[in-house]
Amino acid sequence: MNKTIETTEPTMPHLPEVEKVILGAILEGHKTRAALLEQMGPQDYFMSEHEAIAGAIQQLHSKGRAVDLLSVQTELSRTEKMTIAGGIGYLASLCNGIPAGLKLEHHIRALKDRAALRAVIRAANAIKQRAFEASEDANTLLDCAIEDFSAIARESAADEDHTISYRDASAALLSNLEKSDSLRIHTDLSGLDELTGGFRAGELVVFTGGTGHGKTLLVQQTRRRACTDGYHSLFCSGEMLAPQLLARELAANAHVKPSKMRLPHRLTEQDWHALVAAASHQCTRCQILDRELALAMIRRVARRLKGREGLELLIVDYDELVTAPGKDEFEQQRNIVRGLKSLAMELSCVAILVSQLRKPLTGEDARRPTLAGLYGSGAKAKHASCVVFVDRPFVRDLKGDETEARVIVLKHRDGRVGRVEATFNIETLRFETPAIARHSSENASERTAATD
Repeated sequence: MNKTIETTEPTMPHLPEVEKVILGAILEGHKTRAALLEQMGPQDYFMSEHEAIAGAIQQLHSKGRAVDLLSVQTELSRTEKMTIAGGIGYLASLCNGIPAGLKLEHHIRALKDRAALRAVIRAANAIKQRAFEASEDANTLLDCAIEDFSAIARESAADEDHTISYRDASAALLSNLEKSDSLRIHTDLSGLDELTGGFRAGELVVFTGGTGHGKTLLVQQTRRRACTDGYHSLFCSGEMLAPQLLARELAANAHVKPSKMRLPHRLTEQDWHALVAAASHQCTRCQILDRELALAMIRRVARRLKGREGLELLIVDYDELVTAPGKDEFEQQRNIVRGLKSLAMELSCVAILVSQLRKPLTGEDARRPTLAGLYGSGAKAKHASCVVFVDRPFVRDLKGDETEARVIVLKHRDGRVGRVEATFNIETLRFETPAIARHSSENASERTAATD
């Protein structure tokens, strides 16, 4: 009657008597049945007959129907699984001798633990088989193993109590506020930094906007500011190779016209000296990943950097160029967003994802952008702590002031959203705070200081 043993020796971990007790408690209407129906599923049982019975119970519960001996018997008969379940006699025997006051917490934990152990064995056997086949490189296989075991760990911890009291949460908040060295990633655009308060560890921030509007430039600007503040980064570029990525940055730092970087014969001796000086001041700890991007590779490199040198900022440019598992592009997008959010929390760093728009914005949509304009907007709107929209009307309309720019916070964890005044410096390729806005901000700060 047992399920086919997946390994010859030893038998997979299981507790047949405990499985019987849990199923009997559900069928008998034990006082904790509601919790059991939510917590226990077919995957938690090893015995074939118990798995079949649990499957019938799950079907009834998912449809909002009553779960008792008669309804389960009917469901098993309807699906022609009564024989697998051991017959009517075995099903009825499960209800015998279940004390009404029996405490089941220990039994639940024991079954969940055995189910997790079986999952570990299956995952290990699968990895072992793939290793023997040698059809993929070791790093890819190791990354798959990490993801498989991480998924088992998350599933195993899903039913644990992760709550915290309001008092303890308040104490944790005050403790974090007291720390002057707590992570804050700034963009070097004062209005945006004032609005967000800086990006924090564990957050996923999405930068979006039309093609050529400066998303990558603002992200590069953010990276430079973070490096100046002592926070180091991994920049994952699926669009440009590392030298191309640095061309604009070195030109800006050296005060060399960006156009000259594509026409090196126009570089003067003074330009070359300035570029060499700028290159010599580049950080040795901030890293670039510029090959074809895969979510698995990004995870592997980020984890290695975190353990080796420290990592406070992870940048992925951009989402559509990242390979991720999923049956279609929208599921892949969800996996990318959820994967980066999870990685930011795991590594206690800030993750920035550069994202394209669903389609070019025109008319009223361009004047009042919304989260609906995001490509794969559902996952990004849900998991992002902050969404920043970058817009340059000159690039969009090919007319007007080339320095005109605006940055709009479409979503923010604290609820503060809105437009940030900005200009685009075409010489340094930086987003800057306009002089008028900067003067107003300074006056406001002075008034606040005087009031204090």
